[in-house]
Amino acid sequence: MLLLLFSAMPPASAGLYTDACGMIWADASVPFERDNETAYNEELMTSYAPIMANLTEAPDLSNMTWNDAFRETCAYMKERYAFTEWRGVDWDALYATYAPKIAQAEENRDSAAYYRTLREFVYAIPDGHVLVLSPDDFGAKHADIGGGYGLAVARLDSGEVIVTYVANGSDAERAGIRFGDEVISWNGRPIEDAIDATEIIWTPVKPSTAEGIFLHKLRFLARAPVGTPADIGIAGPEDSIPRTINLTATDDGYETLARTSIFLGREVNDGAAGSSAELRAMLTNETVTTRTLPEGIAYIAVYEESYDVYQPFKAAVKDAIADGAPGIVVDLRFNRGGDDNLAAAYGGWFVDRPVFYEYGTTYDPGTGKPAVLWESWTQPRPDRYEGPVALLVSPYTISSGEGLPKVFAESGTGAIVSWYGTNGAFGMESLGPVLPLGVMTAFPTGASLDENGRIQVDSNASMVGGVAPTVRVPLDRDTLARAMAGEDVQLSYAVDWIRAQAESTTAKPSAVPTQAAAGWVVVLGALAVVAVWYGRR
Repeated sequence: MLLLLFSAMPPASAGLYTDACGMIWADASVPFERDNETAYNEELMTSYAPIMANLTEAPDLSNMTWNDAFRETCAYMKERYAFTEWRGVDWDALYATYAPKIAQAEENRDSAAYYRTLREFVYAIPDGHVLVLSPDDFGAKHADIGGGYGLAVARLDSGEVIVTYVANGSDAERAGIRFGDEVISWNGRPIEDAIDATEIIWTPVKPSTAEGIFLHKLRFLARAPVGTPADIGIAGPEDSIPRTINLTATDDGYETLARTSIFLGREVNDGAAGSSAELRAMLTNETVTTRTLPEGIAYIAVYEESYDVYQPFKAAVKDAIADGAPGIVVDLRFNRGGDDNLAAAYGGWFVDRPVFYEYGTTYDPGTGKPAVLWESWTQPRPDRYEGPVALLVSPYTISSGEGLPKVFAESGTGAIVSWYGTNGAFGMESLGPVLPLGVMTAFPTGASLDENGRIQVDSNASMVGGVAPTVRVPLDRDTLARAMAGEDVQLSYAVDWIRAQAESTTAKPSAVPTQAAAGWVVVLGALAVVAVWYGRR
């Protein structure tokens, strides 16, 4: 999602960095309540006023050799990346690892190997905002993961890795593999080692936490080049001998990835999607969708944070209030981010006290250091909804999509319901250098800081981050069987939580403490003379 960068006269605030800020939003809902996008764009531009004169356009390296362009890109990212220390990124080691592969691809004029190596490079950095963007994968994706084995797996809370899906008519089915069978080895390796060695460079939404990475390793374990054999060790029933089954990967249209997308609450073939934008188009053309659940509970799904989302979101909440809804479910499981202030504004409809949202920073080329450009707060709406609210999240809840869960986590509002936490990528994303063959780069040049000036939400060097569920749905044979049969199990748990609040109190939702964390979206900053592309998570 591309947005213009802009800001206006700052209101009074006692914030830590007030004197340095280009803009202060003491109530993030104000620019959306007034419903004047032009005025808001001007405010956003003002937020960059302290560093406007220093901003420069990202370099176009498309006419360089592949190897030279890669070297210059690494140097550019090393200078400007916001989380080098936070995530422990060794840029020199990364360059030394991938530059020879880029040089070899160039020598062979192998576009697929070139693009694959670029993806390996960015996926070596556990940040969902560090990306390469290309209209063409040069056939590399299908060559790598176009084949499936007719089965998919998941790991239970108990630690067992079990079969969760077997394709009808597949060799896996003919070999007698069934739902719930425990997988103990893959190609001679213990199953945990095989999972750990699995590449996930073709996910359309890049994970940033250890939890998210492991989920996708499970999903991509059963993907391989078409024609690749695999020996799969299946534990036998009690008192019987484990057996090894040999299968060969066939072109299944990424079916096993579609069938393991249940963390989104629905089946969607994210394996066929080349980007989060393509995946979003598979889900809906709307920015907000609503419906009424049993017992009058309101359901609101929000897919991004663009200026035009606030009014339909507000209308949906006000309808829930007018209808006397006993609870609201806000579904953010596929929210690909956008404007942080909008995420902060959502929170005002549910919190009962002011919540500090962030100090927004970005790299200042003039000083070579990060500069704090804005301060933002969530303020409770006087006409807010006061019943129980459950948020649904997933590892595809990324960037400013993680903002409302962050507000809930910090304020103790409602519940965050999921199998998994959010993505853990919450920085201020910018477009980086343009590389040969039309490949673009993006990475965060700024961080979101909490009230004490500490990085918030983005995963750290231990890959811990994101916003964790306060109501964690069990991963067991029962919940997985229900999900594979088509039930939205996480939604069922959210509804059950709301019912429990209604039974225990008729006044306020439960306050459940939680672990906070982390944001993505590319923000287009038409910055006067320098035409700089900037993005917010």
